[in-house]
Amino acid sequence: MTNGEYPGNDDWRQVPQSPNQPPTGGFPAYGQPGDGPAGGERYPGPTPTGQFPAAPQPTGQFQAAPNPTGQFPTASTPGAQQPPWGPPPGATGPGPVQQPGSGKSGVGKKAVVGLAAVALLAGGIGGGVGAWAVNGSQDNTSQSTTLASGPTMTEQPEAAPGSVQETAAKVLPSVVSITVAVGRQVGSGSGIILSGDGVILTNNHVISAGGGRPADEIMVSFNDGSRAPAKVLGADPTSDIAVIKVDKTGLQPITIGKSDNLKVGQNVIAVGSPLGLDGTVTTGIISSLNRPVSTTGSDGEESVMDAIQTDAAINPGNSGGALVNSAGALIGVNSAIATVSGGSGQAGSIGLGFAIPVDQAMRIADQIRSGGTAKQATLGVNVRPSSDVNRPGAMVVGVTDGGAAKAAGIPAGAVITQVNDRRIASSEALVASIRSHAPGDTVKITYYVGNDNKTVQVTLGSS
Repeated sequence: MTNGEYPGNDDWRQVPQSPNQPPTGGFPAYGQPGDGPAGGERYPGPTPTGQFPAAPQPTGQFQAAPNPTGQFPTASTPGAQQPPWGPPPGATGPGPVQQPGSGKSGVGKKAVVGLAAVALLAGGIGGGVGAWAVNGSQDNTSQSTTLASGPTMTEQPEAAPGSVQETAAKVLPSVVSITVAVGRQVGSGSGIILSGDGVILTNNHVISAGGGRPADEIMVSFNDGSRAPAKVLGADPTSDIAVIKVDKTGLQPITIGKSDNLKVGQNVIAVGSPLGLDGTVTTGIISSLNRPVSTTGSDGEESVMDAIQTDAAINPGNSGGALVNSAGALIGVNSAIATVSGGSGQAGSIGLGFAIPVDQAMRIADQIRSGGTAKQATLGVNVRPSSDVNRPGAMVVGVTDGGAAKAAGIPAGAVITQVNDRRIASSEALVASIRSHAPGDTVKITYYVGNDNKTVQVTLGSS
């Protein structure tokens, strides 16, 4: 750990589970190799929205480990999150949902796979469909009549300016489906076109198929039905951001928006490939901002985001897809969903989806798209939740020599309660808040030691 900020007791990471449950960092997995039998269990917590199989481990889940940046909380908030996943595009025909069996091996950082089970519901013809009239003649000849006698309209109304219809038409060409293969395992997620010559933004857990390296094969499917193989330009497991490129021109890049001026209640639209159903559009609002969301993978890598929370339906396969505002500008990268316990099937949307804010996503993407290394802002402390329920915050249990906190005079034993104007109620909230900034930013830290309250200016370090 470069800055010494790591967790000591994150209860989101360890959840007992059956041998059939694929490892997902302590969260429910959408597991499903292409030929695996149904199986597995689901546990509470956020789940990745990309869709790849996870390899069973003796404990049935990934082991947590300190992040290279060292800046992780020691305990988590309820309702842990994992990125959402889905099956390869086109795998949408009728059939049962498949999940990996207990004997299947696979890959998995935040690995979640699923195959859409599409049921065709046919109803019987009843008296409400029409009426039969008997003419009363001896030959019993009958004729059909219709109950509809009003006017008809065969044309659909034009899209109103700023409507979901207009926005969807604008954004759909800029969102792609991504299919990856690792050995015999196949899964899929979503991506966002950044440039006309084929640069695409997605989640790291999509292109790594939940493992510690890029997938063997990455195929991108476009809105016009064309396909092209992709190569990885750069990936950052800590922020769960990756940039890939296809050899294709004439693409329609998405409009990049801002995320530092979003408002709760604002209308949003999610676009992606849930369960392999490419080009899916769902709507909702921003339910909350600055939501600390933490996920852990099989390699122990933990990703903490300062998430946008939305009730727009986000399901397995939406990972890496776009969250846009009503004007069609990108405001977030859909990455995680919360799930509830119960049942053995693959979990879906319960109205709790999470996206990486576009400001943070683009900052990392710009650093790694040319093969560079992503830099994260650090405070240089080890933290755990405050034990005082009346004064919540992040308690500093260790200060890194040469770190930002040390330079600002923040001592061990201090309980950090605020970063700028944002209240800090947990260790995760502190990590997410610091990660939302860039290295070198100056922030105002408010903390208390005993009965003394203090505020200091801190120039954040880099990892």
